[in-house]
Order: sequence, then C-alpha cells, then structure tokens
Amino acid sequence: MQMKSTGTSRFFLMGKSYKFLLAILSLGIVVSLFPPQSTSGAAGDGSAKQTRRTRRNGTGQTAVDSGDLRLRYKPRKKLTAATQDHVVGSNAQTIEKLLADLNQRIKLPFDIYVVFVDCDSPDAFYEPETHEITLCYQLIDEYYSLFARKIKDKTELDSAVKAAMVSTFFHELGHGLVDAWKIPITGREEDAVDQLSTVVLIEATEDGERMALEGALTFKLYAESEQGEEIYWNEHSLDEQRFFDTICLVYGHDEKKYDYLVKNGTLPEERALVCIEDYARVNRSWRQLLAPYLKVPARPRRKLR
Repeated sequence: MQMKSTGTSRFFLMGKSYKFLLAILSLGIVVSLFPPQSTSGAAGDGSAKQTRRTRRNGTGQTAVDSGDLRLRYKPRKKLTAATQDHVVGSNAQTIEKLLADLNQRIKLPFDIYVVFVDCDSPDAFYEPETHEITLCYQLIDEYYSLFARKIKDKTELDSAVKAAMVSTFFHELGHGLVDAWKIPITGREEDAVDQLSTVVLIEATEDGERMALEGALTFKLYAESEQGEEIYWNEHSLDEQRFFDTICLVYGHDEKKYDYLVKNGTLPEERALVCIEDYARVNRSWRQLLAPYLKVPARPRRKLR
C-alpha cells in the first residue's frame, strides 16, 4: 500500500521550504522494463497482444506467461468545482497504452486488474485475493491539494500530480509482482517496492528521474503537514525517510548530475556517501529478482511513456 489513508482528506500547510525543494529538485532534470545498458532503438508497436513464452526462474520452476495487466476504468461518479480540472487519471486510452506496453515486457501467471474508481478516502493499494491494483480518484484529488498550495501554474501542477501517481502505480505494481511470482523479500515489502518504483522510473521511464524526485516530494510534504503524527508501528517507513531514500537513489544513479542535492543540503553528505553503492545494489537486486519474469525483446525498446 502506497498511502496511509486516514479516512479523511488532509489539508496541507507548507512553509517556504517547499519552493526551495521544488526548485532544487527540478534543476537540470530533463527513462522494456529494466532495459539493457544501451536504450537506443526503435519503439515497440504498443499492442497489448503478447507471445506466450517460458523461462526458468531461480527455483528451477518455469515462469509461464498466462496473464496481462488489464484496465477496469470506472469514470468519476461526480465532479465538483474543485475537481473538474483534475486531468490526471481522466484519459483511459493513455492508461491502456501504458498497460499494453508493460504487457510486452513482463510475464504474469494471472491477470492483474488496474482499477480507477471512487473511494471513501484517498488511497491506493494492491489486493492479493482479487489481483487488483486500486487507484482512487480521491488520492489524485489529494495530490492536487498537496501540490496546489505552492504550484500555481496549471501545467506544472498537472505534471507534478502525474509524477506522483505514476510513482504510486509502480509501487502498487511492485506488490502485485511480489504476490504473483512469490518473489522473496527480506525486510519490509513496502520499502522494497518503494525501491522498485524508483528504479523503474529511473531506468525504464521517459522523464522518470523528474518523476522520481517529484514523487519524493509528496513524502516530504506529507511529513511537513503531519508534524507529531508519526505512526512508528506502521508497515511503511516514515514519510521523511521515504523522501530521503528516494532522492538517495536518484543521486546514486548519477552523482555528477545531482551533485547539487548535496551542495545545497537537501541530501546530507553523510547519506550521499552510500547512495552510489545503494543504487547499484538495489538496481542489481531487482534485475536479478525479476529476470525470470521479463520478456526478452527482439530489438531494444523505447522507454515507458
């Protein structure tokens, strides 16, 4: 589960630090799931159709591709004056295209449904019994409320909310993959799929580094709005920890490009010292864990869009 839903909407009171963080995290940021080191080449055709292939996994079992990601799109029941301009999540065709692209890259033993629906509260979660990833419109609305306090430009606001939702989706997809293939995880699964989401954004998603950083900002802003409300027994790490974990991986991916994060104090130097090693380890681990369940392309693929 990506979000810690309380059953009521949060209202966010952020200080001037937000503008500073958004500015420094956006500087110079211009990513096949886990493509090879060279990512050049022609694009795939985007079709959801797939060739059934098998490959041995680490236990000697055959990974049979018998499922797909499928969309269950339920339009909003009611739009309000506050939500009528929320475009993120409103284009079912764009979502279908992303799922079709992913279906060309990953194997599944059963169908996993991606459900956009109205919920009682802001939330996103994977349900193993029904094999459903639920993405609530109310979470999209909450992200708009979170960023709109400081972002006034509509295009920039839509971009930030899209980044947060894409990050959330990959997090929940991580839960789905762990469940589908019984992927071994040591430590907290929530931390592991946080890392997977960040690696997929960086390695396999167009403009994914920016998305990872803006996704990290949601944790920072949640932390600022919930002073004194930390839940230490929760299965998630604290929001501020998730913020630092994410920007550490981004920095570790390209320390020269993101050196400004250390210079301006956003990423403490003591943490930065281990980020390069952390990213290499996390990237290598997830590539190894997912290798039996990734389809081998006939030619290099473009990044996810």
